Amino acid sequence: MDTARRTRATALLILAAVSSAPAGLRAAMPIRPASDDASKPSAGGDVDDAVLDGLQKNQILELAVVVNGAPTGRIGEFVLRGGILLARRDELEGLGLRLPRAPDESGLVALDGIAGFAARIDPASQTIYLIVSSRYLAPTIVGRGAAADDHALVSGTGAVLNYDIVGTSANGGGSASGLFDARFFSPLGVLSSGLLAEAPFGNARPAGHSSAIRLDTTYVYSDPRSLRRYRLGDFISGGLPWTRPVRLGGAQVDSDFSMRPDLVTFPVPAISGSAAVPSTVDVLVNGARTLSTAVPPGPFQVPQVPVVTGGGTVTTTVTDALGRQVVTELPFYASEALLAPGLQTYSAEIGFVRRNWGVLSNNYGAAAGALTYRRGLSSHVTIEAHAEATDRLAMAGIGAVVNLADFALLNLAAAGSSFQGRTGGQISAGVERITPRYSLGGSVIAASKTFGDIAAADGDPVLTLRLNAFASVSLRTFGSLGIAYTEVKREAGRFGYLPAASPALAILVPAEHSQILTASYSRQIGRVHFYASGFRDFAQKGGTSFLAGITIPLGRRTSATVGAQAESGRLSGQIEASRNVIAPGDWGFRVYASGAGPASAQSLFSGPVADHEFGEIIYKAQWAELLAGVDRFGGHASVQGEVRGAIATADGGVFAANRIDDSFAIVDTAGAGGIRVRYENRDVGRTDSRGRLLVPELRSFEANHVSIEPLDAPPDADVAIVSRIARPQDRSGIVLRFPVTASRGALLRLVDANGAPIAPGSIATLGSTGAAVPVGYDGEAYVVGLQDRNTLEVELPDGGRCTIAFDYQAGDREIPRLGPFTCREIRP
Repeated sequence: MDTARRTRATALLILAAVSSAPAGLRAAMPIRPASDDASKPSAGGDVDDAVLDGLQKNQILELAVVVNGAPTGRIGEFVLRGGILLARRDELEGLGLRLPRAPDESGLVALDGIAGFAARIDPASQTIYLIVSSRYLAPTIVGRGAAADDHALVSGTGAVLNYDIVGTSANGGGSASGLFDARFFSPLGVLSSGLLAEAPFGNARPAGHSSAIRLDTTYVYSDPRSLRRYRLGDFISGGLPWTRPVRLGGAQVDSDFSMRPDLVTFPVPAISGSAAVPSTVDVLVNGARTLSTAVPPGPFQVPQVPVVTGGGTVTTTVTDALGRQVVTELPFYASEALLAPGLQTYSAEIGFVRRNWGVLSNNYGAAAGALTYRRGLSSHVTIEAHAEATDRLAMAGIGAVVNLADFALLNLAAAGSSFQGRTGGQISAGVERITPRYSLGGSVIAASKTFGDIAAADGDPVLTLRLNAFASVSLRTFGSLGIAYTEVKREAGRFGYLPAASPALAILVPAEHSQILTASYSRQIGRVHFYASGFRDFAQKGGTSFLAGITIPLGRRTSATVGAQAESGRLSGQIEASRNVIAPGDWGFRVYASGAGPASAQSLFSGPVADHEFGEIIYKAQWAELLAGVDRFGGHASVQGEVRGAIATADGGVFAANRIDDSFAIVDTAGAGGIRVRYENRDVGRTDSRGRLLVPELRSFEANHVSIEPLDAPPDADVAIVSRIARPQDRSGIVLRFPVTASRGALLRLVDANGAPIAPGSIATLGSTGAAVPVGYDGEAYVVGLQDRNTLEVELPDGGRCTIAFDYQAGDREIPRLGPFTCREIRP
């Protein structure tokens, strides 16, 4: 088709679009035409009359979209067919529109004739102006909680051994004891085991013998996609506030939301509203601003208001450009005991009851199994259920947690059991209200003497009564006051069978009945903290005590406490001063002394009070924490030393560090030593001579920020990465590489054949790499990537060219200055 024909076709296309459009859409200019199948490009570049007829019936318009006077910053695709404007539903939803009409057979929604909707197209700016009723606008989502972190979970392969070794010597004898926790980690999970060991020496040897007791040995696989953990070995069964978890050896699967730190598991207030014009939304929780953001005209929604648990009020203020405000208040009650609607948790385990934990290494009883389930039915109701069984026992119960009109939290549960051929029951109920100003609540669990659970089947009798009540109030500048009452009743029983004895021995559990009332008061006066508390057990004669004292800070890490105590007719006083250790290199101490009060006061009470003095010094090194102290009690003195830390191996290296309870990272700077490393912007140490440092405090499943100080690198080094974000797997170790490489650079001084500096603005190109750098004043050029022997070609501003050849030798942490070098002219 010739140029004239092509021009005519285009003109007809535009004319067809304009003439067929209704008044409100006339002069709409399509950006690109399409046939009825818009996804298929036309064959070739010719447009004949038949195609023109089709284009007049179905025109595609790509237009900038303005909604209610506010630009959306988006380009929308619309279809003009027979004078009717249409659009795909997903296109409308992408523009924030929710129109009521269903799409036709072609998947398009007609926009004409909708009440509360109007459109106008400006062909000059290729913009469509929409006037839309707020009921057709999708709400603007503001204040949404952070989504799951984009950084992938990673895990290396290696091992960690945590240790805490204590040695004590007194009167020519003593003992050494240690608590050890070893784990092996990989992307396939974590295998861990604990050990408690003790060895007497000197005069203490006849009184005992060396022992080693295995604690828990467990393999754990954590799946962050399903939020499940799988355990094989020793573990504690799942439970609810009205059940008693037990130690089992076997298999367990449970849900664990800690693998999604961004996930809010309990219901929080959801705020919605509408703004007629661009406005600012401020959200205040209990008078403290938690969110402030701008919103466009139309509805808006805050799906997750950042609140603290307990009761309070959310205040929402919408302020427009003229300063006019609309204020709304919403009461709320948030609690982690509730689950968000549709969210569920569960725990299922089967195995053998672990007996005498911490006393015997391998003492297992009868087979047992348990199942626990919770689900949020709504934002105000969470249901829960539990069942367990073992030899001659079956127990099951259901419960509910209810938000009472955003004022208080109610807990109800009932359970029944068949235990040793007898049936029993248990009921529990509780209510609480927690607010920043005051808190109060109470709970009761009552069980029949014949009620049983796995713990009871193993010899630990159930509590027939557990009663708790509490109340506290903030007196603002006058401090805070609290009171609590607890009553417990339990029948006698036999617990902890020792199979090595014949016949089997058991620890007798006596009947228990206690009625304890406590009261406390505290107040901050400047930097001084005052506290006082009282204790009374009504079930025991003389079970009364009182404690009061003050704590005075003496610096950022140092404080002193002075207190007095009256207990069971004895009066004593204490004084303590301490200095904490936080970072490697810190020194600390702790001194303590207590004894009887004045003789005149002591004579009023019966019974002597033994003097007690204790002092220790603490040093936190990069590789461990060291403690040494002296203790004197009742005239007997002892000396004690302690070292606690960890040994880790990963990435082919072995590292000594402070205790590693969670994950860790090995920072590798490719051999550059002395580089400062920061974790969450806090200095944690310097890399060693191999360019490595172990950072022991990373949080599993969370985004951890680790960085290095580039200024500590040699001046001629290239630091490509200075900060990294890492998400380690469960209790694992990872390697974070920050390559610090020698740039092999030098500052060259270039001169011409007459000895004059090469003109500024010349371009010098290194022959080995092809890298081009500018020449500055005095003929100086900084060049990196140098070899032992180098050639440099220089292009002068006047078009001339010259070359130099020179040798290079790296400097000692200094950028060498070489030259002057004469640049030899290159003749054409």
